[in-house]
Amino acid sequence: MSSSSSPSSSTKQPRIATAPPNLITVLLRKGGGFSTEIVRTMTELLTFKKMSSLVSITKEAYEAKLILFKAPKEWVDGDEVRMMFRAMLSTAESRWKMRIDTSLVETLMLGAKEWGNGDKANVVTDAWLTILEKKKFPNLISLCLNYCNITDASLSEVARGFTNLQSLNLTCCRNITDASVLEVARRCSNLQTLNLESCENITDASLLEVARGCSNIQSLNLAFCENITDVSVLELGRRCSNLQTLNLTCCRNITDASVLEVARRCSNLQTLNLCSCSNITDTSVMEVARGCPNLQSLDLFQCSNITDASVMEVAKGCSNLQTLDLWGCRNITSACKNALRQSHPQLELKD
Repeated sequence: MSSSSSPSSSTKQPRIATAPPNLITVLLRKGGGFSTEIVRTMTELLTFKKMSSLVSITKEAYEAKLILFKAPKEWVDGDEVRMMFRAMLSTAESRWKMRIDTSLVETLMLGAKEWGNGDKANVVTDAWLTILEKKKFPNLISLCLNYCNITDASLSEVARGFTNLQSLNLTCCRNITDASVLEVARRCSNLQTLNLESCENITDASLLEVARGCSNIQSLNLAFCENITDVSVLELGRRCSNLQTLNLTCCRNITDASVLEVARRCSNLQTLNLCSCSNITDTSVMEVARGCPNLQSLDLFQCSNITDASVMEVAKGCSNLQTLDLWGCRNITSACKNALRQSHPQLELKD
């Protein structure tokens, strides 16, 4: 008699649904313990965005003191910097600040390098600068905020917190006024580079303080600061003898008086931009030729009062001259230009 299968053995039992192994459990739990070594490996393999999502949904990882990103000494990838700042601003609690290590950062590009990327930096407001704390950025000495939508309130706090700043770039920070630049000048005495291009509200008041408080300044960009006059530039010439680069583009109130002072006091000057300073004449340009032998670049674009006399003096006194812009200088003759090309074959002459 053939044996027959019992109901229990012949009937297919329903499969009990079980949850698939949890990635977090597999990776983060070994014998019930938390493996920081595995997490470290994960942070190296995953992108910041993926790892941050993983950490957010995992209790063990969320509560751990994990470093997801270590910023470099020169942190100048603006897109990356702004992405990390967004992460740190995304929650009121401080865990995300802990997960991004900025202790090595000396140079920070929160703004944009050029005008074409200005819209990206315009999202940066005062709220973003609350992340800039001395304990978070203990080694910060160079800060770029070009095109950022910030006000005096946050810039003043930066000045108070980072008194060792050596470089500050504020191109097109149009809400900035004398109030915060005064604070920078009074607090940041080690400043060597200050870029205020297109900060249209800046006047002599704050620049006088820059001259008094930042005597070691080497590079100063005041392009399109049209409220500037001889008063502050005279003081800069008298007190800031280490100036190497001075940009006065479209500072239309500037005259020979202040340029004479700069030429006589700033013998290390290498770059001078007087583009569209229509009041400049041969008088000050001749003094530049005599007093600034290391000059490499001179921009006299649309300085219509300049003549051959001062240009030839520049050619004689500035043997290292590499770039000379004479576009719109209608009193400069072809004979002068030809003589320049012969005497300075290395010269890039823009006319």
